[in-house]
Amino acid sequence: MRARCGSLVLAAVVLAPAQLHGQWFDAQFPRRWELQVGLTGQNITVDERFLADGSSQPLSDMFSAVLDARLVPPLDSLDVALAGLFPSLALPDPEPSTLGPLEYDVLFERTRAPISIIFAPTRWLAAFAVVPIVKGKSFAGAQLDTLAANAGSQASAFGGDPDAFFTELGTGIATLESMVAADTLPPDLQAEAEALVADARAIEVGLLDLSELSYVPSDSGANGVALAGYYEGVQSGFDGFAVPLPTLELARPIDVAAAAALTSGSEFGIEVPVARSSGIKLGDIEVGISIQPLNTFRRRPGEDRPLLPLRARVDALWRFATGTPPAAEHLFDVGTGDGQPDLEVRGTLDVGIGSRFWLSLFAGYNMQLEAEVERLVTSRELPIQRGAYTALVNWDPGDVVTLAAVPRFNFTRNITFSFLWVLTRRGADTIEPIDPVPGDAAFEPSDLEEGSEYSARSIGFAARFSSTEWSGDRRAGIPVEVELRYRNTRRGDDGFTPRENIWEVSLRLYRLLFGRKESGAAPD
Repeated sequence: MRARCGSLVLAAVVLAPAQLHGQWFDAQFPRRWELQVGLTGQNITVDERFLADGSSQPLSDMFSAVLDARLVPPLDSLDVALAGLFPSLALPDPEPSTLGPLEYDVLFERTRAPISIIFAPTRWLAAFAVVPIVKGKSFAGAQLDTLAANAGSQASAFGGDPDAFFTELGTGIATLESMVAADTLPPDLQAEAEALVADARAIEVGLLDLSELSYVPSDSGANGVALAGYYEGVQSGFDGFAVPLPTLELARPIDVAAAAALTSGSEFGIEVPVARSSGIKLGDIEVGISIQPLNTFRRRPGEDRPLLPLRARVDALWRFATGTPPAAEHLFDVGTGDGQPDLEVRGTLDVGIGSRFWLSLFAGYNMQLEAEVERLVTSRELPIQRGAYTALVNWDPGDVVTLAAVPRFNFTRNITFSFLWVLTRRGADTIEPIDPVPGDAAFEPSDLEEGSEYSARSIGFAARFSSTEWSGDRRAGIPVEVELRYRNTRRGDDGFTPRENIWEVSLRLYRLLFGRKESGAAPD
């Protein structure tokens, strides 16, 4: 088993690189001997996910912890001490101790700039490469609900000086005891003093036991209020005999920094989560070929446009695992890649409807291949769990099927508006241990498979300016296309689905490297 230094690729779970990022939803194809260069700037953010029932959940609910049983050391010892103390003081049963709920206000952001180059030696065959430049960011603002806390650190109790408190308390009790032993008080006061001494000794013993623990009741929690009320009653009785007792100060709720430190370390398998940036790095490089077996959009000289022109394109690509995976020891590092290669096939069909409308249909199948990666073995429902540990596993991510429909309206010869509808279906992961699983493990690697299978539906829009014909023919001037796209995940089902917001600005340029430049229809 690898050292429990902390490893988590859950950032890849909530921000898995959707391979459609940067994809033009059309079957546009370079002409023969033409080079096409594309650049896309993308901004992808995720701050929510969908659950299996389709409801949405902020990531802050996912990356949260109730600071009680998960603590190291746990609060169990405080609950045991209170369960014995309160009955002896005739107080109601104590409430379970907690330091309050801690959550991280998480936002994942990934900025990508895929640079694509495609060259067509024939009118139906082309080769391409895509090199993405990626910068990942994560923001993790910690919040602690101290109003829900009824316990705090022992270091903040007893005025910060327990020895002085208990010395003064013992002196006060001993003073009243000597008055009782002298038996010089009136009978009614004698009995009252004896009862006060008994009550004071009982709470002194209880407070001494609490001072030995890591946590004590807070001054604002129900348990602390009950304990302080009992002590104040005893203190008031001592005042009646002109014997002072020290003021009891219980614990203050811990702060956010202390709470964050309590949910990290070897017992949790993670480091203290902080806002992080992966820096600007290389993503997963793609190489492949494109085939355009059909294109009746492009007219030959003297031909009329068909009633329903068709254009089809098929791509096959290999995606190398060149991107940096999320850092093993950081919970919120988004990284720049999944850490495993892909084999993807996708096709696009364009259908022209009259002179103004155009429909693009897209289908893709991404076979995600297995790889050995380090993972934090924990709960996908709530990752911050005591008992999580780092392990080397064999990860076979589920394959991804994507379908898209893009109806377009050509407002002018240069400007086109589109509606985007995208359906994604991701298969279930298979995760098997390579390192031996600890005998007392709280979690199994297979626990990470939960919720990895999901369906997502996204909608969006696009606006394009093009100096080329929508058929793909070139006009005089610089052959350039610019498109603004936006997509948002509107629905997720069956598993944990990241709710992505994606803005993209894409540029596509064409350059004829060989042959005769044409201003109208292609010569092929």
